[in-house]
Amino acid sequence: MLLTWHSPITCRQPVLKATCCRTGYKSLLPYQRASSRWHQTPPPSRRTHGPHHRHLGIVQAGPEDPDRSARRQMEDELRDPSNFLEYMLPRSVRLVLLWGAAASCLVAALLGVGRLLQDPLALSDAPGSTQDITNLAINAAGAAGFAALASADSARGGAARVAQRKRLRQAQIKAGIREVYVNQEGERMSRLRELDDGLIMARLESWGARDNMPFIGPQKAAILGGLVADKAPRMAVEVGAMAGYSAIAIARALPADGRLVSYERDVWWWAAAARCAWQARSGESGAGNKIDVRLGDAIPALAQWPASALRIDLLFLDGVPKDSLAYLQAAEPHLAPGALVVADNAGVFGQGGMRGYLEYVRGSPRYSSRSVACTLEWRPDVPDAIEVSTFLS
Repeated sequence: MLLTWHSPITCRQPVLKATCCRTGYKSLLPYQRASSRWHQTPPPSRRTHGPHHRHLGIVQAGPEDPDRSARRQMEDELRDPSNFLEYMLPRSVRLVLLWGAAASCLVAALLGVGRLLQDPLALSDAPGSTQDITNLAINAAGAAGFAALASADSARGGAARVAQRKRLRQAQIKAGIREVYVNQEGERMSRLRELDDGLIMARLESWGARDNMPFIGPQKAAILGGLVADKAPRMAVEVGAMAGYSAIAIARALPADGRLVSYERDVWWWAAAARCAWQARSGESGAGNKIDVRLGDAIPALAQWPASALRIDLLFLDGVPKDSLAYLQAAEPHLAPGALVVADNAGVFGQGGMRGYLEYVRGSPRYSSRSVACTLEWRPDVPDAIEVSTFLS
């Protein structure tokens, strides 16, 4: 819906020699770093063999094979179409058609000129002369128009297209979407990462940083992941799934038998989170298998938590700030002793919508509460905090 990925590996393109591992994605999540580190050699299942893949490298040990250069140039014409027409008609085919049409119009215009020169009376007001002059003008305009289109299409390609793809690859490497490796021939290559939870988080982070989306971001995800890893809950509950970023961050730190139930009351964000969670099932960690994204208001859902279900070991509150206390009180009868309650945005909303919540957890003998300083997601200049409370009884 909102985020779409197709096949895990959709292209393998060369990366310039100046592009190196240091430009790769630098996440604050320790477990994310492990899944996104650069591999100097491709996995056995994805090693490339034979001449079909040799054109992909651009770091050469010696002079380039002419056949290899010609093959790369030909394939360059078929790569990265930007619209439907370019998918259906590759650039080489378009140029043939456009120049052919221009030549056809030019020949017709020359024939018309020759006919008029042989019969000067055609320029008079005799019947049919007007039609000949009109045809001549149309053919001349067609020849000029098709030639201009062909020239523009030709000038738009080549080096400009290669530079555009280079910028795209570098942006993807920086965002952690593309990885760099060295093939068997010693050439530095790049490829899209396999679809897994790390790739989904990287794309969500790229989206969040670009459009200032209210995902918790890498810094808070690292804090939250550490809390989850230390607590090792069997049952975790999240209020406010958004696009599923924080749900995946929690699920990656859960123990093998841990489960996460995430509530989202907006149908569009629920669909986005459910899709991301489903896609996060790919990869080695299979974090998406631990996530259950549910559509609905968390307050009545938590109040009606089944008695037969596991008691809640960890509760993460990231919904509507003014409803934070209502979320907690609805879940309170179902919290396990020692349960961890984590509330986001306790800094920016501490004197506003979350004031009642903070007064409750800090003043109640049922909780031991502390504040973890951090910054607002995507805004390192705005201080924020996460409230971490332990349910004592």
